[in-house]
Amino acid sequence: MRLLTLIITLYAVGLVLARNVISGYISLPGGIVWLDALTAILFATAFSMVWSRGRSFAMGTIPVLLVGGSVFGATQAGIVEPDPYAAVATAPLEATLNRAWDGHFRTIARIDGGDVGVLVDTGASLILLRYDDAMRAGVDPALLDYNIPLTTASGRSFVARYQFSQVRIGGVVVRNVEGAIAMPGELHNSLLGMSFLEQLRETVIRKDAMILRQ
Repeated sequence: MRLLTLIITLYAVGLVLARNVISGYISLPGGIVWLDALTAILFATAFSMVWSRGRSFAMGTIPVLLVGGSVFGATQAGIVEPDPYAAVATAPLEATLNRAWDGHFRTIARIDGGDVGVLVDTGASLILLRYDDAMRAGVDPALLDYNIPLTTASGRSFVARYQFSQVRIGGVVVRNVEGAIAMPGELHNSLLGMSFLEQLRETVIRKDAMILRQ
């Protein structure tokens, strides 16, 4: 029991220490909320295991239910901190992105029919989506023809060219954007490339903020 309690506590502490790192890889809006909920439940579980020694197990699970329920309720009420990578629409044709933990600019883009976490990459000529992100955006896999070679850090691969009908970030909306879809498991991050950025009036970086103006 003591070993299990220690393991659970270490997992919870690890999630707290690596929270900012992990959040950079969460592409779904609100995903960081569930990470915080998991951390809280792990801490509550460890506490209940210690507190329940010599008491009934039912009494020991009370803190788990209280903490888990409180976090879930806060999530539903919208009072947990917002997604740090969500673009802010500071004007009708403008969006502001915050710099991520790794120095890059990341945001949530509305691409066709889904919200996709993307990394801004001026070295990429197109919007390049991971396969699972493309499925989230509503791309029909039957339309994908992987015939364009691509060299990545993992080696040589192939992508399928695809045109997105609409890409929205904050107050910025660009239509008919050239892009590509990576093969399953072949891309770590979806990229927001120049096929989107070059259609904007300007892109300005001020300290830890990137401003997109259409």
